[in-house]
Amino acid sequence: MSSSFVPLFNMVISFAMLLIFIRFMLQFAGLDRSNPAVAPAYKATGIVDVFGRIFPTVGDGRVNLAAIVLLFILKLIDLSGNSALGAHGYPAHGYTPVHLFFEGSLALILSFLSVARYLIIGSIIISWIVVLTQKMHPIFDIIVQMAEPILAPFRRITPNLGMLDLSPIVAIFGLLLIQIFVKIIAQNLLPMLG
Repeated sequence: MSSSFVPLFNMVISFAMLLIFIRFMLQFAGLDRSNPAVAPAYKATGIVDVFGRIFPTVGDGRVNLAAIVLLFILKLIDLSGNSALGAHGYPAHGYTPVHLFFEGSLALILSFLSVARYLIIGSIIISWIVVLTQKMHPIFDIIVQMAEPILAPFRRITPNLGMLDLSPIVAIFGLLLIQIFVKIIAQNLLPMLG
């Protein structure tokens, strides 16, 4: 296979993972599929419902294990596909199953942390837009609600300063620290796997 397919392959995988992540966060935030603003996302990710027959939801129906499994499968396809296509930075000889499992797991965690950080940054920007324009578009409301489950634990540990909410800043730094910790684990664990 030619390396000219690598950008197209990565774009398709990234788009599929983003859709599944959005579906996971919609359900995690408790947004109802009957909401007309989120119904298209639920329809576009119908495969999650198919896998939902095998992998149940937990946490009062808010943590969708099927979406997590699909994200993991997509990440494994991403790593294996890039390796097979000869993408730069991927082993040309492929992955052993154990190495693929651990690298896929760590890469998925890092991707999740990165997208969660962007979601928080998006909610910050939206809050400024709403303050300046005094209007809340339904899509803006959905993004803010999707970021809320990530911010909630950090709101409990940050002081209440009235109009100034420090929890997004603390959350971003907390997610960055977790990401650094996972990268350190990856740098130390993956070479031992061979």
